[in-house]
Parts: sequence; structure tokens; C-alpha cells
Amino acid sequence: MLSKVKTGVRALLGGGGFAAPATPKPAKPAAAAIDGETLTYDARNDTPCPAGPILSLDTCPVCGGTESTKVSRYNRFILFDHVPDAQAPLYNYSLCHSCGVVFARQRPGGERYRWLLERFEETLGRTEVGAPRPGKFALSSSALSDEEREQLRRMIGNGVFVSAHSGLTRKDYLPSLMNDRLASSMHVEILGALLPLKSPRVLEIRSRLASISAMLQRLYGADCCAMTIFENQRFLIQEVYGFPARCPIDFDAFGIPFEGHFDLIVSNHMLTHSVRPRDFLATVRERLVPGGYLYLYNEPMEGEFLERGKSMFNTLNPFHLQTFNQPSAVRALEANGFKVIFCTVRDDLFLAVAQAIERTDDNWQRMSDSERSRRRSAYRVANDTAILRVPEHLRGPFAADWDAIVERSLASGVATRTKDGRIRVRKVEE
Repeated sequence: MLSKVKTGVRALLGGGGFAAPATPKPAKPAAAAIDGETLTYDARNDTPCPAGPILSLDTCPVCGGTESTKVSRYNRFILFDHVPDAQAPLYNYSLCHSCGVVFARQRPGGERYRWLLERFEETLGRTEVGAPRPGKFALSSSALSDEEREQLRRMIGNGVFVSAHSGLTRKDYLPSLMNDRLASSMHVEILGALLPLKSPRVLEIRSRLASISAMLQRLYGADCCAMTIFENQRFLIQEVYGFPARCPIDFDAFGIPFEGHFDLIVSNHMLTHSVRPRDFLATVRERLVPGGYLYLYNEPMEGEFLERGKSMFNTLNPFHLQTFNQPSAVRALEANGFKVIFCTVRDDLFLAVAQAIERTDDNWQRMSDSERSRRRSAYRVANDTAILRVPEHLRGPFAADWDAIVERSLASGVATRTKDGRIRVRKVEE
């Protein structure tokens, strides 16, 4: 069995990190303040979070729209006892009045973004510094040793589809390979049904384990290559399927490290994370053959916190620089030279098939006044209820607005006061 890896990708650049305790601890004295709002952070890192670059946007990074409404100040870091620095929780999410995308007006770029990505699990609050990386191996940012590479080779030597009656145990093969193939079959069904796939050249961006490419190769003779964010994914893709694979992905200065053009580009959860989404979509479009297709999937929708009662702070983690509803996701593609052929939302995740077309300013229709008004109201409620859910010892940044938020929430019925005086957010009925 693979050993529990305690040294991750951050070890490649000298360590560092921050803690996000699973259980609340007493508040510590304030170490920094921004605009009078107290935010604690852990300054003991041996490799501190780079002070920049921090981009401050004047226009929408998706469509270039010049008007927007701020709908929330913070990302998930506001729920952490320790954050990389005082700026880290402050994203100033804003609703673009043109395309309707909600975007982080303040966002990390370059070295600062890479620092967060190298501490992927810590940035998401899944683990503390120095602790084993949790979750499935294929999604871990942990670095591979030579011994672990050999162990992986032995395990994948038993194949992707290992029968339950084979006598092999989970020490002998990687269940993630078959699980990912099964989970990805939906995407291949959509692509095969909607697109003319005849020996297409395919690029997967942010591929998990190249399962989509493997099925497209088997069914349609596709010529495939992949881009991954972690080295272990790159290693497994090349060893299991023999596809050329490259890592890591630069989410700021995005580029494609393969020559030539593609008939189909498959993009997994990239538009949400892109520091410069217009540049990302422009690069994809430039590398498609005329009339080529983009398949976008796993883009989180705002319905999780606007309609189903989840905390907006918890959903908008520090890598979520854009969020959408279905109409705004379509407008995002249409504003950047794509014609949407098919789209749907499953489990609050957007997916779409879009074709590259000639880009003009008339290809898309702007968000209506009624939709803008409705969504601004919904975001105000979501922001209020997210604040009400913040643990008491982390409520310092909201002290000035707390009473007004409580009054609004009680008056609208989205919250109630318990017998002991606490405020409780009502559960959303399914």
C-alpha cells in the first residue's frame, strides 16, 4: 500500500503553510487589520505567502463589462482560525451587470496563486500543515518518491478493470482508475451523441486520470493528450494510457504545452479557477480547429448557496474566482466567441458543449434588469445568512453590521431566534 505522504508539493519550494483547525479554538489577538476589520493570521510560516501579485479589477474578467455590484467581501478563508495573511480572505465578489457572472474583484495571481495551489489541501481547509494529505490519491498534491512510482507501476500493472472475484486486494491495484472511468462515462455519452467524432485530436485540460480521453480513443480513435495540476496524475496518465501529459497548469498565464490544433478541448473546472478567464477562453479558441468544440464541465453553480441554503463563504473557496448561474455561464461562453450547442446543470455543476465561431460583440445578449435585480437580492440574503453561520469567535469583521443583518434576517423569516437568544438560520426545504 502507498505510504501516507507527509511532504507535498510545497516541499518542492521549501515548505510553509497554515492551519485550519477542524474544531473552533478561542480567538487569538488580532495580528493585522484591513479597513478596520480584524483578521487573524498565522505569521509563523517558514515560507510566507507572497504579498503579491494581488489583482484589483476594474472590469469583469469574463466579458469586460464596466458595471457591477459587490455582493460579498469574503471567501472561505474567513472561516479559518489562521489565514496566510490579512489580504487572503478579501475577494470582494461582484455581480457583473452585463454577463451576470459573479467574479472576485480582488484576486491572487502569479506567485501568490501558485503558493496557494502548492498548499492545495491546506487552502481548501482539508488538512493542517504537516498532516497526511486526505482524500483520493489521484486528487492529492503530494509529491511522488521513486519507491512510490514503482509501487504504482506494480498496482496499475493489474489493469483498470479488476474483477471482484480476482482475489486481488486494494493493495494490488488502484480502484480510482475504474471509478474514474465509470464516473466519466456520462461525459463521453454526451460528446458521442452530439459531436461528429472521427479520429479527433483531443486535449483534456485539468484531467483527473484521462478517463474521457481513454474512452474517446477506444470508441472514436481519438489522438489524445492531457494537462494536469498534480504530478501524480501526470504520472498515472502516461503509465496507464500512454498519453502525453504535462503539469502543472498555470491558472494565471495559461498556455497549452502541445503543438498544433485540436478538434475537441475538454475542460474540467477551469473557468471557475482561471485568474484571467477571457485569456483562458481566447487561448482555447485559438487552439481549436475552425469550428472545433469546447466541452466545459464541473463548473459550480450559485444555486448551492442561493437556493439550497449552503454557506456562500464555505462554497466560495480561495480558488473560486468566478461563479455562475446557467444563463450567465452561457453568456460567458457566447461573449468569448463560442456558440453553445448544449448545456445543463447536474448536482449544481454546469456542463456545456460549445463551438468556436467568429467572435463579434453581437453574439450574446446582456443580462436583463429583472434578472440582475433578482440576483442582487438573492446574494444579499446569501451573504447575510453566511455571516450568521460564522463561528462566534470569528465574527469580529462583522461586528459593525451584525445587528442590521440579524434584524433583516429575522424580518424576512430566513432566521429565527432560539429561546436562549441565539440566531439560527432556517433550513431550506427541499
